[in-house]
Amino acid sequence: MNETNRAQGALKQGTRRLIVRGSLIAVYILLMVLMIFIGRRHTILIDNRDAPDGSYRAINGMEVSIDRLESSEYYPGDRDKALVQGQKHTIKINIFDNNQTIEKTFTVPLWSDMLIISVPKLVAGIEPWIEPFTVAEQIEAAQESGPPAGEMSFQSLGPVVPEGTEPAPPSP
Repeated sequence: MNETNRAQGALKQGTRRLIVRGSLIAVYILLMVLMIFIGRRHTILIDNRDAPDGSYRAINGMEVSIDRLESSEYYPGDRDKALVQGQKHTIKINIFDNNQTIEKTFTVPLWSDMLIISVPKLVAGIEPWIEPFTVAEQIEAAQESGPPAGEMSFQSLGPVVPEGTEPAPPSP
């Protein structure tokens, strides 16, 4: 009888250990998921530019803040960034011309690192006013359209040579 009680005690102790270890693993996994949602940082680009097709115009002057970050002033053609943490954010826009204040709440997709908010689209009510931003797409678009009117690209300048000297021969 004594051996049977010992075997049952060992079985209960092993089951208890398994339950405690399983619970700890579950708690660790929940903490990791929570930290991904709360602790992930995102870069948000705030854009105040005209539409290429002319469907909306940049705002003449405004002050924009996201969450509790310091607000910044924007004028036509400006673009700046804000680093935020978490998924849900509030953008507050104060337009100088008509003293209008707009406040919107938005959610950042979980695996998105960088987003662009077009404030003129948001003010005009054009959807989507928030879009994913990838640097590669922006470089391709800039190369296809060429340099803006009145500007030259650095590639078209060629090598810089001081006056009165001969350019160096190309290296083989």
